[in-house]
Amino acid sequence: MSRVVVVCEGETEEEFVRDVLAPGFYGVGLYLEPQMVETSPGHRGGALNYDRVKPHLRNTLRQKSAPVVTTLFDLYKLDKRFPGFEQSRSLHDLGQRLDVLRRELHADIVAAAGCQPGRFIPYIQPYEFEALLFSDVPTLTRVEPGWQAASDALAAARAAAESPEHINDRPETKPAAHLERELSNPSYRKRRHGPIAAQKIGLAKIEAECAFFAAWLAQIRELAQP
Repeated sequence: MSRVVVVCEGETEEEFVRDVLAPGFYGVGLYLEPQMVETSPGHRGGALNYDRVKPHLRNTLRQKSAPVVTTLFDLYKLDKRFPGFEQSRSLHDLGQRLDVLRRELHADIVAAAGCQPGRFIPYIQPYEFEALLFSDVPTLTRVEPGWQAASDALAAARAAAESPEHINDRPETKPAAHLERELSNPSYRKRRHGPIAAQKIGLAKIEAECAFFAAWLAQIRELAQP
């Protein structure tokens, strides 16, 4: 079984990879291993600093086991020191912006690691993990009995965007802000509810609604042995 290290933004993404993504790839001979970057001494995940991300990716790619390495980082509040950040910020088209970020990140990390280009697959999720949960609002609002009242408001937020991944990155209208504002009794908690909701929605539905996410998983599937 081939090993694919997924370097994650935080604990929620780590659990998502472990509990939702990884089981979907076992059948094609790929083992997805989530990892988090050390963001300060003794702490991992969240507030990703590129000065710490880069050596983590470089060192992982230099391991003797030669894993393929990919990333699952949020575009929202991405560190300005990421390669291509300033260039991408002037682009209004989301796809073009992501292309610049992926291309520049790929070039910088491959050069630092001295590895084969195909062993690094950069991915940045627009605009954050919670966007994926808008793939199926009815299923999302069934995660907790008290969430049914939020169905209309969340459905409206989804309908106002081209796709779940286009729900924008302003602090008051980013995907997580909608969930934190509308979901109560109990309140939405990213680490507690995010992976559970994604698991209930299922990868097939998320991929059908989220084209950037689906394209990333397609790249990973191509690593499977024929």
